[in-house]
Amino acid sequence: MGAGSVPTRELMWNMGTATHVVMYALMVVAFVIFGIGLRRRIQFWKRGKPDTERAGDWGKRLWILCRETFLQSQARNRFLPGLFHSLIFYSFLVLFITTLIVMLDMDFGTHIFHGTIYLVVSLLADLAGACLLIGLAIAAVRRYLAKPDFLPQTKPVDALVLAILAFLVLTGFIAEGARISFHPAGDPWKAWTPVGAFFAALLGGLSAEAGRVVHFTVWWLHALGTFTMISLIPFTKFVHMLAIPTNQLLSKLEPRGSLRRVDIEELFASDDVDEDFVIGVADGQHLTWKQRFDLTACIECGRCDSVCPAKIVEQPLSPRSLIEDLRVMLERAEARSEHAEAQGGGNDGGAPAVPIIGAEETVFADTNFIWHCRTCYACQRICPAAIEHVDLFVELRRAEVMMEGRLPSDAGKALKTMEAQGNPFGSQAERMDLVEKLEIPVLEAGGETEVLFWIGCGATFDPEKHGIVEDLVAILRHAGVDFAHLGRDEGCCGDPARVLGDENLFQTTAKRTIEALKARKFKDLLVICPHGYNVFKNEYPQFGGDFPVVHHSELLSRWIREGRLKLTQPVAENVTFHDPCYLGRYQSIYAPPREVLGAVPGLSLREMKSHHEESYCCGAGGGHYWMDLDVGEKRPYTHRVDEAARAGAGTIAVACVFCYQMLVDGVKARDLDERIKVRDIASLVRESLGI
Repeated sequence: MGAGSVPTRELMWNMGTATHVVMYALMVVAFVIFGIGLRRRIQFWKRGKPDTERAGDWGKRLWILCRETFLQSQARNRFLPGLFHSLIFYSFLVLFITTLIVMLDMDFGTHIFHGTIYLVVSLLADLAGACLLIGLAIAAVRRYLAKPDFLPQTKPVDALVLAILAFLVLTGFIAEGARISFHPAGDPWKAWTPVGAFFAALLGGLSAEAGRVVHFTVWWLHALGTFTMISLIPFTKFVHMLAIPTNQLLSKLEPRGSLRRVDIEELFASDDVDEDFVIGVADGQHLTWKQRFDLTACIECGRCDSVCPAKIVEQPLSPRSLIEDLRVMLERAEARSEHAEAQGGGNDGGAPAVPIIGAEETVFADTNFIWHCRTCYACQRICPAAIEHVDLFVELRRAEVMMEGRLPSDAGKALKTMEAQGNPFGSQAERMDLVEKLEIPVLEAGGETEVLFWIGCGATFDPEKHGIVEDLVAILRHAGVDFAHLGRDEGCCGDPARVLGDENLFQTTAKRTIEALKARKFKDLLVICPHGYNVFKNEYPQFGGDFPVVHHSELLSRWIREGRLKLTQPVAENVTFHDPCYLGRYQSIYAPPREVLGAVPGLSLREMKSHHEESYCCGAGGGHYWMDLDVGEKRPYTHRVDEAARAGAGTIAVACVFCYQMLVDGVKARDLDERIKVRDIASLVRESLGI
């Protein structure tokens, strides 16, 4: 390697002729162990029930895979974890490509690792090794010194994963430094491996013979460490290198608010229905293979806990523990089953029974655990492994309600009222009282209107929220809109039954409402409740109900842009907008309500700390409007009001009747009645219109 020669290096210097044979023999052993472990993982997944909705639309799936794997978009949604994960991932990728190039040259006679490519790849690999060490150091400091509250308790395997990666990088640098220092021809290109040159300087005091011994020993330690890592992949957290990209590829493509289900009416009418059928998930045997795959993909990073509104206010809920405890339960049960099979007890190859709710030494020992979820989607949105926590929570609730008849008493009362009266609040007569009071036209079957106004139960049955309906009716009339109401045919949209797990009641309600809506013609189905919006848009199409649903924030924004509404009266208030979970995270509707507020003269819009995708739940979701299971003094709605107060807001603007109620309660609980008001965006628009 003279100064004028083509840049390259002697790939197997100092390693002897037997190195190839021994190295590849060890590699075969490593891959055999890897294969055994992977086979066990695959058997674990295959014991799940079928999930046929993970195929198709492969172009979109491949884009998700590339976006999440190579662009690391989810992993980077938090700065510090995103930083060290990116340093580790991209550095590891560069080092893997470098190793692949060396293998091709060494074993297949290619000449890639020469010339300019050699210099560039050497520099990139050298810097990648340094960045990988930095990333590992940040991860170690965060886990062992900073110790964020949401991180699970550190286990020995966590240290093992970090230690193996650090060991591989350090042994690689030491071997590189020894090669640079003690190769007989020297290395005229060492400037292209500055970190390696640094280690070479550290080893410079050794004799040539000692340097060769160091190089030989460390090279083999590096190789053995690599083979050890390969063999451990299926047995440790290293498996996420395979599981997370696969889970991203197979992730849910349907809208966030669409929960998969079978048609219960058709199921009961079917001649081949199994007597042992189950609705929801009550046992580990009921999990689909994809739900089992979710358990494997979880790396216990704790991000889901860090954004869970119940967890943040110290309620007994942990999305991470949902996944972790369920995985441990299943793995232990399968280990016992395999042991019994080895002892001659027999095994039909199916999944062993693992009752979930009430399981001792798990979070499920608290039978209220699954009911603390607000279905706010914060955990699922932030998860870098594409785990579907919310869907699993609802499946567990379905089994409890549909198969066991168990649910919190207040929630049970609401569902019984809904079954008897058509809504979870009370007599349907009250609905017509409001319609008649506001003189809203009723659209009979066969009729047609521009806007069909779905008022919804939350606004209908609470006089405190009648003002929201009055404001919107006044705006509709001011805009000259032809609008009407369903009259007695409006009932509950079904959302309470949906989130509380009463699938039969939800489907009965949905089919009845779909029939009523199909009997009318309208341009827009106007709703003021994001929960109803989600049901109409994402749930009803599964039962043949595809309607042009629009949230009032969207309609107001559209009419303001079109000049149909001209806001002229100043509203001199400092306003912050609370993003409802079912409008924001579920539907990605963030701009319209802010466009409406931005069009109000004199209004100063201020964002809270948590907004848009990271908005903090008011606490009403998941059926909590109808039940109070919270313990202690902290509540999600008081936490949210605290954020509004810190933003300097005198008004919290909302676009959801449930959020309205929870935040009103939060303001009262904080004794801020004189300082902070809660108003729907329709109220602010009406004031600015001067009507």
